[in-house]
Amino acid sequence: MVIFGNFLIYFSPPAVVKLALDDYCNTNRVVFIAFFQNSHTLRGTPGNDDFAVVDPSYPLLLRRFAPSSSPKGFFLSRESDVLYVARGGQADERDLMDQLPPCRDWQRNYSRCFPLRRDGYPQLLSDVTASVRHFVHLLPDFISVLNRSCVSEESIREEYQKWRRSWAALVPRNSGDADAFQTVAFTQVPLGQGTQLERRSCAFTECSINGTVGCDSEAIYQSLVLKDMGKFDGIERLLFAYRPLQHWSTSLLLNDAIHHFFEDSAVLEYDLGLLRYVHIDIDDVFVASRGDRMTPADVENLVETQNRWRRHFMPGFTFHMGFSGMFFLLGNPQEQLGDEALIQYRHQFKWFCHTYSHLQPHLLSPSELLQQFKLNKQFAEEKDLPIVDGYAVAPHHSGVYPVIPHLYTAWKEVWNINVTTTEGYPKLFPPHSRRGFHYQGVQVLPRQVCGVYTSTMLLNSYPGGVERLDGMAFGGDLFDTLLFRPVNLYMTHYGNYAQDRLALYVFERVFAFLRGWTRLKVQWAPIWRLMEYHLAFNPTERASAPTSMPVHSDPCVNPRHEAIWFPAACISSERRLPAAIIVGPQKTGTTALLAFMAMHPNLQPNRFLSHSPYEEVQFFSNSTIYSKGVAFYNDQFYSPVTGINFEKSATYFDSSLAVVRMAALLPKAKIIVLLRDPMLRAHSWYQHQRAHKVPVALNFTFTEVLNASSLDEAMAIATAAASSSFNAKHLAAQLYQLHLKCVEPSVYATHFRHWLHHYRANRILLVDVERLESDPAEVLRDVQEFLNVSTFIDYSKLLVWSERKGYYCARGGPYPKARQLLKRNGLSRDQWCLSESKGRSYNHSLPSATNRSTPFAESNRQLASLILQYPFWRPSRSHSATDLLPRWLRDL
Repeated sequence: MVIFGNFLIYFSPPAVVKLALDDYCNTNRVVFIAFFQNSHTLRGTPGNDDFAVVDPSYPLLLRRFAPSSSPKGFFLSRESDVLYVARGGQADERDLMDQLPPCRDWQRNYSRCFPLRRDGYPQLLSDVTASVRHFVHLLPDFISVLNRSCVSEESIREEYQKWRRSWAALVPRNSGDADAFQTVAFTQVPLGQGTQLERRSCAFTECSINGTVGCDSEAIYQSLVLKDMGKFDGIERLLFAYRPLQHWSTSLLLNDAIHHFFEDSAVLEYDLGLLRYVHIDIDDVFVASRGDRMTPADVENLVETQNRWRRHFMPGFTFHMGFSGMFFLLGNPQEQLGDEALIQYRHQFKWFCHTYSHLQPHLLSPSELLQQFKLNKQFAEEKDLPIVDGYAVAPHHSGVYPVIPHLYTAWKEVWNINVTTTEGYPKLFPPHSRRGFHYQGVQVLPRQVCGVYTSTMLLNSYPGGVERLDGMAFGGDLFDTLLFRPVNLYMTHYGNYAQDRLALYVFERVFAFLRGWTRLKVQWAPIWRLMEYHLAFNPTERASAPTSMPVHSDPCVNPRHEAIWFPAACISSERRLPAAIIVGPQKTGTTALLAFMAMHPNLQPNRFLSHSPYEEVQFFSNSTIYSKGVAFYNDQFYSPVTGINFEKSATYFDSSLAVVRMAALLPKAKIIVLLRDPMLRAHSWYQHQRAHKVPVALNFTFTEVLNASSLDEAMAIATAAASSSFNAKHLAAQLYQLHLKCVEPSVYATHFRHWLHHYRANRILLVDVERLESDPAEVLRDVQEFLNVSTFIDYSKLLVWSERKGYYCARGGPYPKARQLLKRNGLSRDQWCLSESKGRSYNHSLPSATNRSTPFAESNRQLASLILQYPFWRPSRSHSATDLLPRWLRDL
């Protein structure tokens, strides 16, 4: 499938290129979906400028409309087989130019939508402007900020006129071509002069078949959206006569078009179907301020609404009430009666826990949080609240994400929670990016918003007014969540059911809109079943999936996340995350490089441990360590005031999870990769396993390990050495795993593609291990330049060759930051060397039967191509990208 934002681009390539594209599409059954933009650039037909030729080779005309002659109505065809979710035969009979599309939240900076933004920023700027204009010369940047942030009335008018001019219809160029097209959506067009061209249509049968709603048999209807059935050139297309998002129906019809074209193929991973599950939480029950709380009438209305929804379209539907018991009966007398009414009707609802005083978990110690949950549980028991099993929501989603582990621990201890929701993972906007995850036995589901919040109680003070709120339901953000998500868990608040009851207002409208314009059916199910439905569509979030854990980002770079993070954690002296990381791979000299870098006065590694993983953090590659969260990782480093923080974990390089996790938390980190001859690296790992007395390494030669490239190959090799079939199977599995550990990290090109997908090449330093071994001072000069240290030191004066060790050692120690890595050389008191386990003595020569070019030949060729193709960081002394090729790669 190819989707064109502007169909005219399809006709712009040279004829030979377009012919090749058409041949490819015919051969591979590629379909098009396309919109029209810049239709004013098309030439009109002779005698009628309202009709434009799309292209001489294509049998359609585009009919443009003057602002003074608006088409009337938007109709969905009853005949089209494209429609799936959309309900055919529906009509909006208003003039098209009165059918302004809703402003979705991600369009907040769009000129036409700016006045309808949900937040108060435009009004704030307006208020501030009046106060500061008389001393604006003191704020030279204020005017530029104002100009970027404020949209003039003239700009809004221009955008509106542009939208009005963008309406068009599609008609066949010749009357006999109508049967080659199928109308999906159409409109009633002005009669004009009544010429044959003006009356030509693909939609002419609509009014005579099945009686489309609102259709006038005497009027002329022309297509707004049509399907080219491929009778001319073999390519099926769905064409919109207007711009993307010109009309609210774009997302609905685009969804149906994709389903239609892919329905019979294996391309769609799954079909969302026509069922949409809805769950509505009412957060902060009892918490609202005086005057904003529910009265007995509000409570009775809530119960009546719930019962009506149950009767008409959602059997069993139940509002879920999140309560904070400390605020019970704190309203005015009428509101106190409302609280009592909620308790009276308590069995009509399900209840779940916030904190007792609505305090956010990131502001509480583990013991304080436990106490809050216990007090709320005591309140629930006193009031006999029917608590939903295993479900809770944290106030403001604090502690859920960014993850604060003691929240999950306290939930388990007091309430045995196994399901929660959050709107903020990985971020709040855009809505379609929200995901769930699994953490410490709790399944976190993505939560949706419906446009009403704690501060929105009254319709007449709603930002953007009723137009904005209605737009969310009538084809806008709220409609989109129901269209594209099979399971929707919505957040509302206690105050949204008082006063103007805005939550009920917007949901009643979206449900009515769904019933009118779609075939979707909304249903309700218990929370545990909703969890299973959600996971059926999102299997990577299941506890058993390696990708189920949350991917941590830096809370301090997202204002919403910072607001629910530890208060002091984002001040500069407490932000300790590393600026550089040595990622490996293993057995390439990473520990030596770490030790030498730790000698530098401006570079400071992480805190070392006296136990595994010792000098390595392994945060991103070890899921157990990763689950400890961002605060734990931050605590592994020292204050950035005293130097550039860095770490070394050689397990990162060949871990596809590590690169994703690292890029999320440290998107601007500088990456150091060491490149050793892949065969020597594999052999070194094999010898490392032998030194640690790993049985499989002792039982098989290096050549046998290399040849065990599959379980079958490993089985054949193991069978010859095993005493029984059971032993052979067990040995084969171990042998194959050793093969993978030897070979996979050495397939450098594969892993580099992962890193280059997440990091710019100019943030990656390639280190030739042969150079590090023979001239470490030169390599460390490059490292200092790469990290832009404030003080350059000459490592040739600090490093000395040790004949006994067979590698370079430091002199002039001790070096406190290197700690246990560099120890005094007993034979030379002025030398500080790596421990005895490093630089281990063994025969580095490969067995004679080993072919150095296999199994790494193709990967090495690809690696050379990547190094020459991508702009990896180069030191100032470098003259060419070929300088980056390691010596062993040049030799090959």
